[in-house]
Amino acid sequence: MRAAFYITVDDRYLGIGQAQAQRLHRLWEIDVHLLVEGVGGVHRDEMGQDGVFVHRNLMRDLIPQDLPATKNWPRIVYGRIFAPYVLPQYDRLIFLDADIYPLSPAPDLLTIDLPGGIAAVQDGSTIAAAPHTVGLTRDAWRRNIGLETQRYFNAGVMMFDHAAWIATDFRAALTLFMEQHGAVARMQDQDFLNNHFQGRWTELSPRFNYQKAHFNYGYEQLFPPVFLHFSSFQKPWLKPDHPDSVHGQFFPIYRDMFSQAGVDYQDYLQAKRDSFLRRWRTALRYRLSRAGWTTSKEKRQRSEWSKRSKAIFEGIAEDGRLNRYADMSFSLSEMPQPELSFDGRYLRRALNLEIRRQ
Repeated sequence: MRAAFYITVDDRYLGIGQAQAQRLHRLWEIDVHLLVEGVGGVHRDEMGQDGVFVHRNLMRDLIPQDLPATKNWPRIVYGRIFAPYVLPQYDRLIFLDADIYPLSPAPDLLTIDLPGGIAAVQDGSTIAAAPHTVGLTRDAWRRNIGLETQRYFNAGVMMFDHAAWIATDFRAALTLFMEQHGAVARMQDQDFLNNHFQGRWTELSPRFNYQKAHFNYGYEQLFPPVFLHFSSFQKPWLKPDHPDSVHGQFFPIYRDMFSQAGVDYQDYLQAKRDSFLRRWRTALRYRLSRAGWTTSKEKRQRSEWSKRSKAIFEGIAEDGRLNRYADMSFSLSEMPQPELSFDGRYLRRALNLEIRRQ
């Protein structure tokens, strides 16, 4: 069986995608395809360099022009649906979002059966809740996108059976979904994929897509991450951050990955600095927390964390009892109790990981 990774980016994320692709190939030693959509003509990289193939605008005529897009959910996200059509030489493809840090190889992933043609990981933010962006109850959100099942996956990591995938007319299926649900869908292509594959996708454990929604809850020992997903507006390459946070922990790691790929990390630093007043308030709350004084902001976040921690524990424990994950079996009887610190803005913790800077 011939397998490969692919990543889809626009020109804004080109350097990030190049660095990620090179690390993927060093770790996994299989082909990695970086598909760039943006300015210029069409180019197919037939030769590659060190196992990485960089293509440009191969999907220009495949992605329908009238699909909804926003700044936070740009048109390029639909590329993950259509890229397999331009990579016919593989039996199995693995898609990764560009905001994922590959931590280690796991060849056992490639041996998992795909009876429904796709494998993915449950979206951590939807365990016993709707995504915070939709402002609805979980049941109302599910109804809005035509989801009859309780399970909803995060499309940041997906593994496909290539033959099964390209046998589907995704242009027609996606157009129909948008006609029926596009006005209420908030994560357009991810909502579509969940609707289309509901009840048919193979579920993987969080180790294959350890999302930001998992960071603060202490499950990285149970599910040692293969792919670490910075699935929020906070990205680890934007700026140095608090050392007791995952983003602060990974800022120098991303800087090293960029350097290995010949990418200048300064090109991706956040240009806008927080206002003086906001920085002053954050610093004051941090000092008060360190001195043992709990501000209302910290108190509210700790209360929210406690409720969310219980819901995540119950959800993951049930997954273990029902043996939902195709890659592992486990039981969970005690809720993790990670130590959290308040940096003046958020509750944070660094992950307990051994990181290979290969």
